[in-house]
Amino acid sequence: FGREEIDFLQTIANQVAGIIEKGRLQRESDRKLREVSALFEVSNVLTSTLDLDEVLSLVVDRLVRVYPGASGAILLREEGDAVRERARSGELGKTAGGAAQRALAERRPIVAFDHIAVPLIANDRLLGAVVLQVPDYKEFLEEEVRFVGALANQAALAIDKASLYALERKTAESLRELERARSDFVAVVTHDLRTPLSVIRGHLEMLAERNGPSKLPISEATSQVERLDQLVDRILAGVRSDRPELSLRRTRFDLRATVTAALREVAPMARRHKLSGPRAGQPVFVRGDRRRTAEVVAGLVHNATKYAPQGTRIAVKIERADDRAIVRVQDQGRGVPPNERSRIFEPYARGAGNDEVPGSGIGLFASRRVVEGQGGDIWVEDPPDGGGGAVFAFTLPLARATADAASR
Repeated sequence: FGREEIDFLQTIANQVAGIIEKGRLQRESDRKLREVSALFEVSNVLTSTLDLDEVLSLVVDRLVRVYPGASGAILLREEGDAVRERARSGELGKTAGGAAQRALAERRPIVAFDHIAVPLIANDRLLGAVVLQVPDYKEFLEEEVRFVGALANQAALAIDKASLYALERKTAESLRELERARSDFVAVVTHDLRTPLSVIRGHLEMLAERNGPSKLPISEATSQVERLDQLVDRILAGVRSDRPELSLRRTRFDLRATVTAALREVAPMARRHKLSGPRAGQPVFVRGDRRRTAEVVAGLVHNATKYAPQGTRIAVKIERADDRAIVRVQDQGRGVPPNERSRIFEPYARGAGNDEVPGSGIGLFASRRVVEGQGGDIWVEDPPDGGGGAVFAFTLPLARATADAASR
């Protein structure tokens, strides 16, 4: 070749090299533009949403867009050091998945010829890893590693932010539940004060009504005062508790004897009604809290005295059915309409048209908590004879299952 031919070929080579370099610079410029756009979009999402899955999906999507044909994923650590994939785009090879595990184990970026994995770290806490795989890629440049690391930092901030938000929501909900528990506790125990007070009032009225040398039941009034002291202790214990719950002391006891004793206590309160208890018979052994069960019976009878006209009958019966005992308190009042029978067991709920009757609407709710806490049910039904009034019934599990369903 002559000098002119060599110079001509050199000129052509220089022009081709320039074209190649220009194309490389253009591709690099396009890549950098995509990188900046990806970082900008992810930053915007971080300031506008707390939805972790939305942010992670966007990070992966923008990451693979920078490298056409690429695939990527974000893996997060869970309790017990388990790792779960939370966002993915495309299919990752086994080597890329292994690189993500190494990035987690070694807490450093793992860079190979066609894939890169970067750990997600926020406040020195290892949260997970992001992995990118680009088919037919020869080598990741240092600036590309920095870009993937920047997106990893964005994802780590999003995870940390979402975790703090979730913790805040959980704490707020726990505080609301605690406040509701405290309110329910105080309301229930305060309502329980009313029954012994009504009994005391009944005894004192008997003192005023009776004349003569007959012995007056002063000891009964004294026992009710002791019950008030116990209720006050429960209030104080509940206020000191971080999470006041229904406290039950489960034992095996005779339900028939417990109901009879409870009716004996509330008899002065129901003296203007015809109160009758269960017939004498064999013991009905159940498992539950004897004192709380007596309070439920007293509360239902107290309720009946408020809504049933004076002089009408209030009957309390016990029966066994399968593996449970049933207590029924029947009155001859105005009854409970079917559409209100479930609602009246909710806190502060009262039947329509009962505004003239004193009450807070917490008594039946208190009874429901005690009964359900012992594994029973409580409901209201119509009298079996089809007459007026209502029957409030509740169940308790028998201490020993029996198939005897005979009424007592």
